[in-house]
Amino acid sequence: MTPVSYMLSYKSYRVCLKEGLMARDGFRLVTVQHKRVQDQVFDQLLDQIKGGMWPAGSKLPSENELRIQLGVSRISVRESIKKLVALGIVETKQGEGSYVKKISSSSYSDMMIPMFLLESRTLLEILEYRKVMEVGATEIAVERATQEDIDILEEIVVRMEGEELDMKEFAKLDLEFHMAISRSTKNDLIINSNNFVRDILMRSMESIVTNLGKTGGRYYHRKILEAIKRRDVTEATQMMREHVVLTIEQMRPIIMES
Repeated sequence: MTPVSYMLSYKSYRVCLKEGLMARDGFRLVTVQHKRVQDQVFDQLLDQIKGGMWPAGSKLPSENELRIQLGVSRISVRESIKKLVALGIVETKQGEGSYVKKISSSSYSDMMIPMFLLESRTLLEILEYRKVMEVGATEIAVERATQEDIDILEEIVVRMEGEELDMKEFAKLDLEFHMAISRSTKNDLIINSNNFVRDILMRSMESIVTNLGKTGGRYYHRKILEAIKRRDVTEATQMMREHVVLTIEQMRPIIMES
């Protein structure tokens, strides 16, 4: 799968979700009656996985069974399953069939992993990763951040303090603040590590902002920035640690419940 085809598959996936072409009835598959059959088949299969009808590790019905239930050709079913495979949602085992993939932290290299497939343990691992990485990165950034780095952090915080941001825009800025701190360390390993998991961090950030709102991010980011300006390592790392630990404490019950 080339990067171009990966992106095309992802684009098709987003289009399918946005257009909502199929009428849905719980977990029951319904006969496809409209145009763009493959997109509608894909949409229904994805809904079954999202809804938990086919949990991680479970085997999908055979192509023939799906063809009969959906009232479509086997080609339409096969192409839809190929999309799910390309997105890292499903894996096909030779001679066995197709299975919903079990996603864990070892799968972070797949930047197309949807948030709904991540297990509760994995989401907590992301937050624990941030606790370790970001506190340490902040300690180094206090000493190495240039004036240009500080100006970038200031610009991000000022934008976050604005009143016109929706949750998604705020989440992007929230992540960018933390990425800017990692860049301020001038440590390529730290920078590349965060870049490697950037997509998964973004999905995590969107979940945090949606559930917890903007207040905590605004408060702690301003505190961290001011400490960096003063080159106060103790204050900056303490504020970052408080920020991440509080997020973990607030998100843990939400994650476990979901």
